Amino acid sequence: MGVSTMNIQSLEQVCIEACLNVGIEYKSVPFDGEWYSTRLLDSHKNNGNGRIKIFSDLKGGIAFNWVTGQSQNFFVNRMDGGAISEQDREKIKTDQKRRKAERKVKQDKVAVKARSIFSNAIPAPLDHLYLLNKQIKPYFTRQADWEIWELDDSDEWRKIIIKGVLLIPIFNTDGIIRNLQAVFPFVPLGLGRNKDFLLKAELSGLFCWIGGKTETVCICEGFATGATIHEETGFRVFIAFFKDNLKAVAKIIRQRLPSAKIIICADNDTKTKGNPGVTKANEAAKAINALVAVPPIAGDFNDYAIYLQGAK
Repeated sequence: MGVSTMNIQSLEQVCIEACLNVGIEYKSVPFDGEWYSTRLLDSHKNNGNGRIKIFSDLKGGIAFNWVTGQSQNFFVNRMDGGAISEQDREKIKTDQKRRKAERKVKQDKVAVKARSIFSNAIPAPLDHLYLLNKQIKPYFTRQADWEIWELDDSDEWRKIIIKGVLLIPIFNTDGIIRNLQAVFPFVPLGLGRNKDFLLKAELSGLFCWIGGKTETVCICEGFATGATIHEETGFRVFIAFFKDNLKAVAKIIRQRLPSAKIIICADNDTKTKGNPGVTKANEAAKAINALVAVPPIAGDFNDYAIYLQGAK
């Protein structure tokens, strides 16, 4: 039995929504159960850090963002004019559990790699270019070379070795390193970004922190922002690494510190429609009854601190 145009359109629509939710660009791909690369929504290059898979039975697929680690399964509610059978629903649940287990195995393997890379790296020097530009201390960061595999404009894989990157450990709630953020001293030619995470590593719900225990704690997106906030306030600062992770980290911190005063320190994304930095910070604050602080200029609190230095 053939597949109607309406069914394909329904599948396309749920795929588009899933791609938007994880921050990758939708594109039409074959219905063969294979992964196909696409670019991130905030990137101007086809760097292959987004992935789309359509299941061969045309009942759904997966959208995945390699940089943030976000993934979303999507399914159509009706195929060939009929509702999905109970048997199909059970198959979908089984497939989801299988893929989740497979992803966990891969994440555990990458977590071992993350701990090895970090333990073998050297302490970051005070004069690391990124630290100097951001006017912050190195704290617990380390330095090492970083390997990236990227798709070029011809869809051919190429290996890039970046020297002297700043390594930031990313922990789970048990204090175990599960991922690393690499911050480059410069933007490599053709790469279009100055930060990276380990491929296929866990990220959602993970964080790191700066400073000892304080009654008031802050949560922010980036390391440089967190360092600046800690240096200016003395508060312990938890770093979520990306705006869509703020709520997950906030819930964890509230659970661990039920009586703490928590401040979500937003990035003021005035140049982006809807100001997602402030929007996501407000969502996180609402979820845990926290406060929100927003810098009075476009950017984050590190940008604001540097701006004030220049204004003196």
